[in-house]
This record gives sequence, structure tokens and C-alpha cells, in this order.
Amino acid sequence: MAARLDALILCDFAQVREGLLFVQSGGLTRLMTRKLPATFNCHVAMLVAVSPDVALDEHNVVMRIKHAPSATALATVKVDLHPPASTGGLMPGESRIVPVVVPLSTITFRSEGVHDLQVSIDDHLASDLSFHVSVPTS
Repeated sequence: MAARLDALILCDFAQVREGLLFVQSGGLTRLMTRKLPATFNCHVAMLVAVSPDVALDEHNVVMRIKHAPSATALATVKVDLHPPASTGGLMPGESRIVPVVVPLSTITFRSEGVHDLQVSIDDHLASDLSFHVSVPTS
């Protein structure tokens, strides 16, 4: 594959600064809320490795979130990776590492339970992760 997903992290906060990925409180597996529907101020952080032979090509990343038990789709987020105009700074054979951050604050979660997040790069499934949305009982 010309581009691959090297990291997929659900976290409290993430940002890209000067080409570097900053992740705070990564590895979330449970999102807690007092009531549903709910939104969460968390982020999905990704590192996409682009092989040197296609380092100047555009690539598309598609992230899909669904409620696993019902297979209800909640959101599809598309991210176009636009490469810089040159491969300057890369060593021969070195892949370009592209950090990507997607905020989840615009997605409304309506049900408790397992949710699946699937990521495709250039129309190929790259990775997935599952997390739980929960409402405490007391």
C-alpha cells in the first residue's frame, strides 16, 4: 500500500504543530455522559505514512463511525492529504509521516454501547478501533 496508517488514537485533545502530532490523554476506550444524545470534546489522532514513490501524490482518508449493535452510521469524515510541493528533507527511501487530527465534537452520539471507528486510506481499510459510550446508572 502506498499509504498506511501507523497510529490511530482516540484522545482528549490533539493538534498538529510544525508537522508534529501532539496527543493529550490518548488511548480512550470509554466516553461517559450524563445523558443522551451527547457530543464529546475528544479527538481522533492519526499518523499516516506515505511511501516515497507517492510522497507528492494526494491521498484521501475516510473515517466512519457507527453504533456497532445496530450498525447505524453516525458520521463519515473525509480528509484530503495534500503533500508539500517537494520531498525536500526526506532521505532516500524514507516515508513521509503526515499527522492528522479530527475533532469529534460535531458528532452526536444517540445510543449507549460499542461504537466502531473505521479508517480507510485511498479506498483501502487501514485500521479500526472500538470504544464504548456509557451513561452512569447513578
